[in-house]
Amino acid sequence: MKLAGQFFVITLFCFSTIHIAASDARATNDLSSIPPAAQSSISAALGRDLPDYHVRTTRNGLEAANSHGALTTRFTSAGVQLTTGTLRWAMTLRGYGYGDSIKSVAKASPQANANRVEYRRGPLTEWYENGPVGLEQGFTLIEPPGKRDGKTLMISLGLSGDLTAISDISRTGLTLVDRSGNTVLRYAGLTARDADGNDLHASLEVRGDALLIHIEDGKGCYPLVIDPLVQLAELTASDGVQSDSLGWSVGSSGNTIVAGGDGGISYGAPAHVFVKPATGWANMTETAELSPSDGVTFGRSVAISGNTIVVGAMNATVGSNTFQGKVFVYVEPAGGWTNMTETAQLTASDGEQGSEFGYSVAISGNTDVAGAELDSDNNGAVYVFTKPATGWATMTQTAKLTASEDPSGAFLGYSVAISGNTVVSGAIFSGSNFGGAAYVFVKPSTGWVSATENARLTSSDTHYDDEFGASVAIDGDTLVVGALEPDNPHRYGAAYVFAEPVTGWASSTENAELRTSDGAVGDYFGWSVSISGNRIAVGAPEATIGANQYQGAAYLYSEPTAGWRNTSHFSQKLTAGDWGAGVGSAVVLGGNALVAGASGVGGNVGAVYVFGP
Repeated sequence: MKLAGQFFVITLFCFSTIHIAASDARATNDLSSIPPAAQSSISAALGRDLPDYHVRTTRNGLEAANSHGALTTRFTSAGVQLTTGTLRWAMTLRGYGYGDSIKSVAKASPQANANRVEYRRGPLTEWYENGPVGLEQGFTLIEPPGKRDGKTLMISLGLSGDLTAISDISRTGLTLVDRSGNTVLRYAGLTARDADGNDLHASLEVRGDALLIHIEDGKGCYPLVIDPLVQLAELTASDGVQSDSLGWSVGSSGNTIVAGGDGGISYGAPAHVFVKPATGWANMTETAELSPSDGVTFGRSVAISGNTIVVGAMNATVGSNTFQGKVFVYVEPAGGWTNMTETAQLTASDGEQGSEFGYSVAISGNTDVAGAELDSDNNGAVYVFTKPATGWATMTQTAKLTASEDPSGAFLGYSVAISGNTVVSGAIFSGSNFGGAAYVFVKPSTGWVSATENARLTSSDTHYDDEFGASVAIDGDTLVVGALEPDNPHRYGAAYVFAEPVTGWASSTENAELRTSDGAVGDYFGWSVSISGNRIAVGAPEATIGANQYQGAAYLYSEPTAGWRNTSHFSQKLTAGDWGAGVGSAVVLGGNALVAGASGVGGNVGAVYVFGP
C-alpha cells in the first residue's frame, strides 16, 4: 500500500504474527535485494540496536516514528493509529474465530521495550516492532479459537479514520480511498500458507467498518501465513499508441525495468526503460527510449543484466534474407539511460531467411543468448554471444546450441533463459507427440562452443501439443518451464519445476508441478514464468477476473520448507487494469518485486505493473 510516499505491507501469521510494515523506499534500499521474511527479521534486529527506532513515551501514550519522521504510530489502550500528513488511519483487533463465532479480545495497555510494543490479552499477545523496513504488527495465539466444525478461520479487524475500505472483485485485494474517492492505499494479492509451506486459500471481506480475513485452514499445519504484495506503480509509454502492446516483454535488473512491445510483424515501437526514482516506484512514463538505427520493428523480446539491455528484432532483414533477425545491444551511458540507438548488433553467421533469430533473448553478465526457433527447417537453435574484452561490438555468435534428438519442427529457441553458466531453451513441438521439451546446456570449462544439450527435460504427464517450453526461467540450480496446453479441454496450463541433481543436469521429468485452483480453459497459464530464490511467478494473460475477460493475472508461488512440490494453491494472485489488459503477458521477479507486463491495456497500448511490499 502506498500512503504519502510510504509503503505498507501486511503479513498475517495466524498463531504466529500479523505483520503491517510502513516504510520508505529510501530507508530500505540496503535490504531490498533480500526476501521479505529476511527483511523483517533484520529490520527488527536493527531496530533494537538503533535508538531512532525505539518507542518513546509521550503524554498521549506510546509513539514510534520511522527514520525520517514522515509516519508516526501511536499506541494507546484504545488501539493503534498511524498518521502521515493530515491523514489518519486506525486498525483495531476485534476478535477471531471460526465462521461468525468471533471471540472478542480483551482491552490491554501497551507495554514497550526498546523498539517493541506488546498488548497482552490472555491467550493472545498483539505486538509491534519498529525498524528500517517499517512497523510490524503481530499476533501470537497460544491456542486455537475453538472447534472448526467445517468453517473457515476468520480474523476481524476494525478500521476507522479518514479512509474507506473497498474490496476488489477477486477478494484478494483492498483499496482505501479518501472522502473525495481518491485512492490512497492499495494492496493486491492475499496469500496464506501453513507451517510446512503449503498454500491455503485466503480472502478479504469488507463488512461495514470491519475488515474480515478468511483462511481455509482445514488441512493446514499451524502457524499459517498470509502475505500480500502491493501494486506500487503503473509504467506507461509517453508516446504509446494502439498496437504498441507495451509489456509484451519485460526485463528487470536492480532499479531498472525495460519493456518491449509485440514487434512481431509490421508494428514496432522503441523499447522503454524505466529507472526507479529515489522515492520509490510510482506511476510514471519512461526514463529513456531505445531505438534501432536501421529502423526495423523490434521489441518482442527484451532482457537486461546490470547496465546492458538486449532487444530482439526477429523480423529484421540481414543482407537479402528477410526475417533472418537481429539482436540489438544497448550499454548504459556514464550519465544514465537516455534516448539512444544501439551500441552493437548481433547476428548469426549461418542465418537463414525466415529463421527469426531474436525471437527470444536473455542475458547474464557478459553472456547474451538469442533463440531462432525457425532455424534449420523449424528445428530451431540457440546462439550464444560472449562480450569481447573491449566491450560489446557488432559480431556473430561465439557458439550455436542445437538439440540432438529432434526432427524438424521442434522450435528450439522459442524461449530462452540463462543463469551463470547454464542456458535453458524451450522447444514447444519437441517429441513424437509434439508435447514439447526444454533443453539444458552447460558451459564447458574451456568456454562456450557449439554443442548439443546436456539434458532434455519433459513433463511426466505430457499430452499432444502441450506446448511445454512456451516459457522458461532459471535461477541457480532451479528452473521452471511453462506449458500452455491450449488443445486440452480439461487442463488450464501448468508450470513445471526442475531442480539440478547433485551430479549435474540430466534428462528427467519434473520435481514439482504448479497449477492454479481457479483456472479456466483459455487462461494461458504458463505463458510467462520467472523464478527468483524461493519464489516463482507464472503469467496467465487471458484469465478472466470477475466480469473482465482477458484481464489476466500473475500468480506467485512460494517454495515450501521441504522443497517444491505439486500444488494448485498459489501464494498470491495479482492483477490490474480491466477487460483485455492481459496482465501476465510477461513476468519478472527481482529483489522483492514482481514486474508484470499487460500488453492489452488501453486497446493494446500496453503497460507494465510493479508489485512489491
